[in-house]
Amino acid sequence: MRRRPFGMPALAMTAMILGAVLMAYPYIYMVGSSFKTRREFAEDRQSVVPPRYQVEQLLAHARGEESALDWPGADWPVWQNYVDAIRYGHVERYLSNSAIYAVIITCAQLFFNVLAAYAFARMYFRGREVLFNLLLATMMVPPAVLLIPNFLVIRELGLVDTVAGVVLPAFAGAFGIFLLRQFFLNIPVELEHAARIDGCGGWPILWHVILPLSKPALVTLGLFTFMVAWNMFEWPLVVLSNQDYYPLTVGLSFFRDEGGADWPRIFAASFMGAAPLIVLFVIAQRYLVGGISLSGMKA
Repeated sequence: MRRRPFGMPALAMTAMILGAVLMAYPYIYMVGSSFKTRREFAEDRQSVVPPRYQVEQLLAHARGEESALDWPGADWPVWQNYVDAIRYGHVERYLSNSAIYAVIITCAQLFFNVLAAYAFARMYFRGREVLFNLLLATMMVPPAVLLIPNFLVIRELGLVDTVAGVVLPAFAGAFGIFLLRQFFLNIPVELEHAARIDGCGGWPILWHVILPLSKPALVTLGLFTFMVAWNMFEWPLVVLSNQDYYPLTVGLSFFRDEGGADWPRIFAASFMGAAPLIVLFVIAQRYLVGGISLSGMKA
């Protein structure tokens, strides 16, 4: 058996730690900058920790030195940017809109993708493989190409500037159908045969046999879909003109005044928008790994 070169595990661990730090740094910078005043952010954009919370400032403040007491923003409350984002930026309205869109799109995609994936995995009909290959080909189409056709369809339906106009084009997706089909193919057909012997038909088999065994794939698809729907920007910007219907991604553009963008307040609102996704990922990560591995895709 070939032996691994000495030190390879340590090098791999070092590389993974560096990669984790690089991935986490933007979030750390966002959180740290959300506690700054606009003047502090303008004077020092590189630091992660606000100047009034740096070690030398805290030590000077403990000694009662004037430099610490007179520091700009020394009396700035810690959560002021978050309070202002809610009070003046109406973040709670944008967050609720994002949640409504994400929940509706996720539920619709799970429902329609399950039906289509089960048909491609278990039902035999003429042209099935051709249709499935055409479906996969649609994954190669850039989303920006579909903006104008989708808008024309939504306009003809009279759904511009409505919740239905935002969510309707995302009710099904080729990626979700592909993911679930690959997972369904890994479920033994003998289970369905046994259910048919017991008198189950097509729908009971799907709802009582296939779906309970497909929980990892469903959670994985639900998490991916929720993240994409939560972060969508271009389509709501095109189809919506009423600010009351804007999701958070579009609503952040209003966090500016005559002095320019209020970056600390934007970072505070961005963190409030990212927090639900982080919590969802932490909760569903064990299903996420299982759903990807068992569906025939590599994590």
